[in-house]
Amino acid sequence: MTSVYFDTSVFLAILNAEPSAGAIRQLLGELKSDRVRIYTSIITVQEVSVLAYRRGSAAIDPHVTVSRLARIETITRDIALMAAKYEALIVDAAHIKDHIENRRRKWDCFHLATAVALGCKTFYALDEGFAKRKEQLNLAIDVRSPEPTKPRFSFMAEPPS
Repeated sequence: MTSVYFDTSVFLAILNAEPSAGAIRQLLGELKSDRVRIYTSIITVQEVSVLAYRRGSAAIDPHVTVSRLARIETITRDIALMAAKYEALIVDAAHIKDHIENRRRKWDCFHLATAVALGCKTFYALDEGFAKRKEQLNLAIDVRSPEPTKPRFSFMAEPPS
């Protein structure tokens, strides 16, 4: 069975009702009809949960919301070590003498390591920085924007939100 990975940015677009949410929902429909397994990391639950805990936010259970759309993978020893290796390669390539803590870089490495460990063929993200990370790390995974691949006809109704 083919599997793909969704970065946190994809879920945030849906939850924030961003303009890309409709296209993402259409892509989700395509993937489900093609019986493609969709994965994400437990880190996505942490990142999405920040919205739920903000003052004035609607009460949602981020874990339930994410798990309805994707299988949530925990961080294993192998994933943690692979993420560390990826981060070391990026730091070395940037010639950073003192390892400066960078949470975004660290989370990106965890997301990529999870996708690679699960054998995902495609990595969907709205963050264009992942294409750069793919090149830096010489990864074979295909990094794409979460857009549907099948044409949509104008007489078709908008997918439900």
